[in-house]
Amino acid sequence: MNITLSDVGLSALEADGPVLVTGGPGSGKTTLALLKAQRQIASLDPGQEVLFLSFSRAAVRQVLVRCQDILTAGERRQIAVRTYHAFCMDILRSHGRLLNGKPPAILFPGPERLAKAQYGGDWAVEVQRLALEDGKYAFSTFADRAAALLARSSSVRELISEMYPIVILDEFQDTDDAQWALVQQLALESTLVTLADPDQRIFDYQADIDPRRLDQYRAAFSPDEFDFGGTNHRSPNASILSFADAVMTNEALPSTSDVKQLSTYQRNHDASVHAAVTWMMSQLRKAGIEYPSVAVLGRSNGYVSDISLMLGREHKYKQHTLKPLDHHVVWDAELTAAAAQVVASILEWPLHDVTSAAATTLDCIADFYDMKNAEHPSKSAQNTASSYRAAAANVRAGKEPRPAAAKAVKRACEAGLTFSGDAIADWLAARAIMESSDKLAELLTAARFVRLFRATDEIGGRLTAQWAESGTYQGARTMVQRALNMGKLLATETEPRGVVLMTLHKSKGKEFDGVVIVEGQYAGAFFNEKRERPPFAATRRLLRVGITRARHQVVLVRPSVAPPLTCPPAADGPTA
Repeated sequence: MNITLSDVGLSALEADGPVLVTGGPGSGKTTLALLKAQRQIASLDPGQEVLFLSFSRAAVRQVLVRCQDILTAGERRQIAVRTYHAFCMDILRSHGRLLNGKPPAILFPGPERLAKAQYGGDWAVEVQRLALEDGKYAFSTFADRAAALLARSSSVRELISEMYPIVILDEFQDTDDAQWALVQQLALESTLVTLADPDQRIFDYQADIDPRRLDQYRAAFSPDEFDFGGTNHRSPNASILSFADAVMTNEALPSTSDVKQLSTYQRNHDASVHAAVTWMMSQLRKAGIEYPSVAVLGRSNGYVSDISLMLGREHKYKQHTLKPLDHHVVWDAELTAAAAQVVASILEWPLHDVTSAAATTLDCIADFYDMKNAEHPSKSAQNTASSYRAAAANVRAGKEPRPAAAKAVKRACEAGLTFSGDAIADWLAARAIMESSDKLAELLTAARFVRLFRATDEIGGRLTAQWAESGTYQGARTMVQRALNMGKLLATETEPRGVVLMTLHKSKGKEFDGVVIVEGQYAGAFFNEKRERPPFAATRRLLRVGITRARHQVVLVRPSVAPPLTCPPAADGPTA
């Protein structure tokens, strides 16, 4: 791949020592970092690698794609692209015994959220106790404990830096306190190449993400700094970035055909959303993109679920019939995993008596609502979890459960299920049990987002192998849980195709051919004074992130009563 660097880029490429590269989306920060890595790879000793750390599996996937464009196959084998969590987990698994003399154990996100929901005291204190006394490391403490280990053991720190003499840090503006402590330990022996976009700082509502992080980095390491500014290689022939910058700074919007705004009335909002996504796919195909990817973004998980329902129904729009659109939803990973446990428990029904089987499934349903309550505490989720837990206890005691949905599950279990050994068909049959009650609609929605059966899917393979060995799905819950736990840490995502739904926050680090951003009149509103004071700086940064995910085209679908995207002050000021 022939890459032409600007003068600033060439200077950054030549610089030795710690480097800080800042710039907007698509400005070439990642390309520059990989070119610097390529220069260093030739001088690495056997066993050494360049370490590239990022926050999400999606961002890791983007880097791996970029590696294929820039590095040879041999060079790619000498760059380790990891998430912070995966990197820290490896450190703890290999050397965690040095912290307290006990063999390390990992508490993955799902079990951690359940434990947090069921714990009566201060969970932050409890996870520290689990690490210090039991050697059990919660997902949320990986970076903190890994940093403590490197600070305590210079031998381990030197070993890590000997293996990774160069460390590239992606999206540094969102580094939390524990990750910052880890970075400071790595910097004692390794050379840092740091990438950041201050205007993509969208997680600073979290108490441990300091908006002054870049200044702290400058003070600690005195790096050579290079500003790539507003250069945009993601959509170089589009004015998407200038539109996004205007939204962020609350200035007059530029006129562009690359970003369209669609105003809707309440009666036709759903059909308009459906039409906007259909139009986007059509436009991208007309532009010569054979397999286009379109992200449909909403403000919250709940509103993304609403959008999924809109696209899943048939609509009439300007005399045209719009058929349901096939789409994938990037959902709350832990709720999805909890829903998968319910389905897996149903696969195990033929192995147990009716009482035990039904009660186990009801406990799994209670776990789902415990998981929901752990992330977004509410009396409703807490009471629902308690009601299913009580229903399970009643079934075990030979009594009839009280909730209607629990009764439906028990009746389905009594009726029995016969499986064929076709893992896909059997999974769908087990999932269909949740259609027996409207009260399980939320759980069914989450379960539908479990995309288990791709060609290389580990869960489908494990279930198929188990059936081949025993003619049953014995241990299905354990298989599903283990596979999903590991899957959250490994960069196994594929290049997106088709229509993908997610929140604006989840879109960070991803790229798509087109983006449709949807605002609801009530749910999913952009500018909410109960949540944030005008001029809504945090929301504007978030919208900038969503808009700049697009390579070619953006559509914003907004209610007609919504306030304008920007309200710049009059140039001459107020008049008398």
